[in-house]
Amino acid sequence: MRRAFTLLELLVVIAVVAVLIGLLFPALSAASEAGRLAVCSSNLRQTYVAIRAYADSAKGQTPSLGQPYARLPNWGVAVQQAAGQIATTTDGALTPNSVLVCPTSRARFGRDVTRTYAINATGHAGLPGDPDNYDAAAVHVNMDKVARPSEAPLVLDAAMPRTTAAGSPPPTRSVSVIDFRQAVHVADRIGRVHGKDRRFSITFFDGSVRTTKDVENAWATALP
Repeated sequence: MRRAFTLLELLVVIAVVAVLIGLLFPALSAASEAGRLAVCSSNLRQTYVAIRAYADSAKGQTPSLGQPYARLPNWGVAVQQAAGQIATTTDGALTPNSVLVCPTSRARFGRDVTRTYAINATGHAGLPGDPDNYDAAAVHVNMDKVARPSEAPLVLDAAMPRTTAAGSPPPTRSVSVIDFRQAVHVADRIGRVHGKDRRFSITFFDGSVRTTKDVENAWATALP
């Protein structure tokens, strides 16, 4: 006669399987995050290439950093156009599957997010001494005049908006502009989404990409 499992033996097998899953899960999670981080870095590199190409055809000037937020020449729409989108507004150009969406942010905030990166606008926020205000008019930065391009942030992981007040991005889009001189921007607008130590990825004006948890003092230097 074929001997069947006893209830005790079945429970032991289930317990062993559960222990094995518990041991493997952290490794699988780490591997998944490593893959998402690689895609995020690739997204940021492609975003740099799109902005650099735009600047090459505009006498070194980037797309608009802030206004007009909803249409060209806004930087997000310009990046999407470089990636093949024909739409000229954010509603048409921003999609869940694009170079403007970090897969780690998508996993955290939902699959319908359409933008998870922000561009650096330090020195152009309408503060005393600033030559302009990205919230009031189209503002462009001359990439060719950035003094230390390997130390100047261009685009980075961004946080989702904390408010639904008028003028704020919709819940599916991150904030799109950051001024590193403002403590509230540093605290609330950086998307610290990678790993347990809450790192964020960033591409610089020279096209390099790295992931870090530290905000450097040099990033508060006003852009030209």
